[in-house]
Amino acid sequence: MPRMSLLGHIRHLSEDIGPRGSATEGEARAADYVQRRLSEWGLQPERQPVLSATSAYAPFIVVTGAALLGVFLFWQPQPVGAAAAFVLAATALGAALLELTFNDNPLRWVIPTGWSQNVLVTVPAAGQDEKRPPILITAHLDTHRTPLLFSSPAWRRIFRIIMLAGLGCVAALVVIFAIGIFSPARALRELALAPGVVVAVIFLLIIQAATSPFTKGANDNASGVAVALTLAERLAQCPLRRRDMMVAFTACEEVGAYGAEALIRARRRGLRGAVHLVIDQVGGSRGRDLGPTVVRSEKFLRRVMCDPHLVQMAQHVADAQPELGVQVRDFDLAYSELSIGAKYGLRTLGLIGLTPEGDLPNWHTPNDVIGNLDEATLERTAEFAWCLLQVIDTEDEA
Repeated sequence: MPRMSLLGHIRHLSEDIGPRGSATEGEARAADYVQRRLSEWGLQPERQPVLSATSAYAPFIVVTGAALLGVFLFWQPQPVGAAAAFVLAATALGAALLELTFNDNPLRWVIPTGWSQNVLVTVPAAGQDEKRPPILITAHLDTHRTPLLFSSPAWRRIFRIIMLAGLGCVAALVVIFAIGIFSPARALRELALAPGVVVAVIFLLIIQAATSPFTKGANDNASGVAVALTLAERLAQCPLRRRDMMVAFTACEEVGAYGAEALIRARRRGLRGAVHLVIDQVGGSRGRDLGPTVVRSEKFLRRVMCDPHLVQMAQHVADAQPELGVQVRDFDLAYSELSIGAKYGLRTLGLIGLTPEGDLPNWHTPNDVIGNLDEATLERTAEFAWCLLQVIDTEDEA
């Protein structure tokens, strides 16, 4: 079969297959597609089953719902009502913090789950007698929904505020409920209504988000999958000299990076000391001359730092090829699979196509379609990633 262009891969994923929600048939068809392409290049792809949440928002519907139920219980006969409200809200807050840091928690015991799959392929190093720790590339297959909270840059700023405000209000309720166990004062019950109203608004916004349609995901993340496929095709013809390459097309990133978690946890012994390169949303924006963005850190609930030596090497590659227009910056909007690699001690680095304003083009909106991508940005990203792999392969020869 003739070599398919970057846009060809993206067109098949985003238009022929379309929306690819986590643990849905669309995501499974995307996995079938990448497995078929890898096999055509003489590689031997594997499938790894992944049990995942099916919604990014279900855990936080439970958290905000529990907090609201706590407000109701706080108005019931005391101190039993206050004690029940405290236990409920404190458990919900603790579980939310664990969920936001990608750790197991009681929310995962009650939310809906489904089976999905990773597709991965390993390309052995050409020089088996001088091998170094491997390189893992991950690019997620699934797409997100299209919530009101992501419908514009202004709403995305509100989303960041709301996330922190929601945690703060639930924490405030925990404190008020705790005091209420020992005090029957009506003023405490009335005080609880203020954070309760904020939590109620957030609860409604989360419901809207959880029921919104899935995006076609041309940029997020058919673009990353296309670049990873292109790299796998080149590696099939020209493997690295000293590092095995594992290219993984991961499931369920949009609902908590379950695919990357399952992959790295299962193979953590073989990935000891590995480089983890995440490729996500690298298609740019039509009509804007954007180069690849090397991510040196990302922040969701807390900041996760990338490997400083890898960042330095990426900067050297960028300086040597200024025509690629590479920028190096922090990513402050959300999480990516970098957080999972860092959790397991891998040497992480990310390629994520940020605008000069630090935003993501058409992020989680119905406008994330192939017509809004920039082919030149895609090609520069693929070329930069290839050059970076060559440099990492000879890292300790520098």
